[in-house]
Amino acid sequence: MKNWFSTDAAARRGAVICGAYGMHNAGDDAVLAAIRLSLRRLDETAPLTVVARGGKKTGRASRMTGVGRPNVLRWLWAMGHARLFILGGGSLLQDVTSRRSLWYYLFMLRAAKAMGCATMLYGVGAGPIGREKERQRTAAYLDRYADVITVRDGDSQKTLADWGVTKPRILLGADPALSLPQAAGGRERKAAIVLRSWPGFWEHVPEFAQAVRYVWERYRLPPVFFCLAPEDRQAVRSVCAELEGVPYTVSADPRRVGRTALVLSMRLHGLVFALRDGVPAAGVSYDPKVDAFCKEAGFPMVALADVTAEDLTELVDFAMHMDGEHLSASARTLLAREKTNVAAAAELLAAE
Repeated sequence: MKNWFSTDAAARRGAVICGAYGMHNAGDDAVLAAIRLSLRRLDETAPLTVVARGGKKTGRASRMTGVGRPNVLRWLWAMGHARLFILGGGSLLQDVTSRRSLWYYLFMLRAAKAMGCATMLYGVGAGPIGREKERQRTAAYLDRYADVITVRDGDSQKTLADWGVTKPRILLGADPALSLPQAAGGRERKAAIVLRSWPGFWEHVPEFAQAVRYVWERYRLPPVFFCLAPEDRQAVRSVCAELEGVPYTVSADPRRVGRTALVLSMRLHGLVFALRDGVPAAGVSYDPKVDAFCKEAGFPMVALADVTAEDLTELVDFAMHMDGEHLSASARTLLAREKTNVAAAAELLAAE
C-alpha cells in the first residue's frame, strides 16, 4: 500500500493543485488558468493534477488531469507522486462562506504533507475568520503543514501575522489572474457592471439602478452586466428590472470585461480584469479582499453597507477621469509582485 501511494523523492515530478475550482466561477477559473500557465513555463511536460468539483470535466477545461474531491484514493496517489502541492489561489482561508470549506482545504494541506509533498499556498487571501479559536487552529495548521505562503495583498500578510503564523515563509505576491494575457479584441464603448448576490445587496438595488442609468445618460456607455458566477444572475435581474429605457445587455463571457471603457464591480475579479487590461474601474466592497485590492490598485471604492446612489455616481465620475499612466503603474507594480508566486513555486519544485 505504501509503495502504491508514494514514490521516492528523486522520482517525484509536477504538482497537485487544489482550490475552489469547478464551480463555474470566472475568477477562480482565471486563477487556475494562471497557475497552470506559470507552472507550464517552468516545465512544459511536468504532470499537473487539479483536485476540484467536477473532477475530469474540470481537468479537461483547465488542460490538466482532473480528480474529483470524493476520489480520495486517486488524489492521495497523485500527491504521493508529485513534488509540490499548491493550495490556492483565492479566498480559501476564511469562514464567511463555510467553515467546512476552510477545514477541507487545511485537511488537504495536511494530507499533502503526509504524502511527502512540498506545500505552498499560492497567491491566497487570508480572512476573515470570525472565531478566535478557529483563527488559532488555522495558524497551527499553517505553521505545521505549509512550507511557503504567498499572499495576494498586504492586508492578508498582516492578517496571517495577527493570527500568529510564524513558521512558513510568508511572501507578498499578488492575484495570479493578473499574469494572464490581456483580453484579445478591440475596446467596446460600453460599461461593465459586475454584481453579486450578497446579504445587504438587495436593499440597495434602486441605488445600483440609478448609478447604471447615470452611466448611460452621462457618458453614453451602454451597460453590460457580467455574470461571473451563476449566483450573480438574480442580482443582475433585480437591477435590470428597474432600467426601463436603458439599452443594457447581459453576458457570461469574462473576457469582455477588460475590453470595456469602465468597470463598476462588486466582485474582486471584475476589478482584477480591469487593472490587467488598463480599464478604469470602481469597486463596491462586500468583503475585505475588495478593499485590499482597490487600495493597492488605486481604484475608488465604497462599502456595500453604506452605499448610496450619490456615492456610486461619484465613483463613476472619479473612475472616468483616472489617469492612464496611474493605471499602468499600478498594474506594473502588482504584476511584478505576482512573479513572487511563480518564483516560490519554482524554488520548491527544484528542491531536492
